[in-house]
Amino acid sequence: MKRAIRRFVGSLTGPKRYMFLIGLVLVCIVALCIGIYIQFFYVYSDTDPFMIGINIGAKKTEEEIAILKADFNSLFNNSISIQTTNPINVDRIDFNNKNYVITGYNLVNEDENFYSVNAQIPSININTSKAKEINAKIKSEFYDTANNIMRKKEGHTIYTVSYVAYINEDVLSLVIKASLKEQDKAEKVSVKTYNYSITDEKLYTLEDFIKYKETTKEDVQTVIDKDVKTAYNNAKIIAETYGNLYERDLSSNMYKVENTDTFFLTQDGYVYIIYAYGNKDYTNEMDLIIF
Repeated sequence: MKRAIRRFVGSLTGPKRYMFLIGLVLVCIVALCIGIYIQFFYVYSDTDPFMIGINIGAKKTEEEIAILKADFNSLFNNSISIQTTNPINVDRIDFNNKNYVITGYNLVNEDENFYSVNAQIPSININTSKAKEINAKIKSEFYDTANNIMRKKEGHTIYTVSYVAYINEDVLSLVIKASLKEQDKAEKVSVKTYNYSITDEKLYTLEDFIKYKETTKEDVQTVIDKDVKTAYNNAKIIAETYGNLYERDLSSNMYKVENTDTFFLTQDGYVYIIYAYGNKDYTNEMDLIIF
């Protein structure tokens, strides 16, 4: 090998030698620039060290995961975060707005006697049949609810809706949170998620994201079972002092990976699983699992 290298170098004479040296220097400069960019300027260097585009997420400590869970509500700022190497060209529904997700309905209205509505309801700004199908579900779930509340003439209802969206390469995750407070009933907090493949025009499953994260269904199931049981035990301890225990059924099939339908992928490559019990009951209780 050494002899072959010496023969190659010895064959470089005149202009060839200068061209080789110039090329070698350029390669070193480019490698140095890439290293500096990844180290100091590439915001996803911890989760995407090879800049392949789709972040799979770095491992976090239990304390760091706890901070992410505590900051969950602050995610809903009615915006979209994009992490993609090559923007995907799509046919827009609203040609005047280039975002993949927009605020389709902004309902802010109040009647001091009957209701207060503050609903920023998103819409996927992609002109495909699947995106339109998702938009129709969003309109039925949130816009129609807001309109019905604004026609009420009895009791007093407070309704708020906010959202956040993320794009990882072709993966669009849209998360919508709604809070409903009707007269003397408990606050009802619901969360709906939609995980859409822009290129394949289909919805992703949780098992698709498990493959993204290069983990296994069994490992994720273990995390779910552990976190939900911890939440169950903590709720019982709190209820002993303050009452109002929301009873989780630890044997329920809703906690199975294959039955979990509320989840999303952040721009940092972390998957959030949400068990929002307000999706069915009058409660603001929810459990978050992050991996």
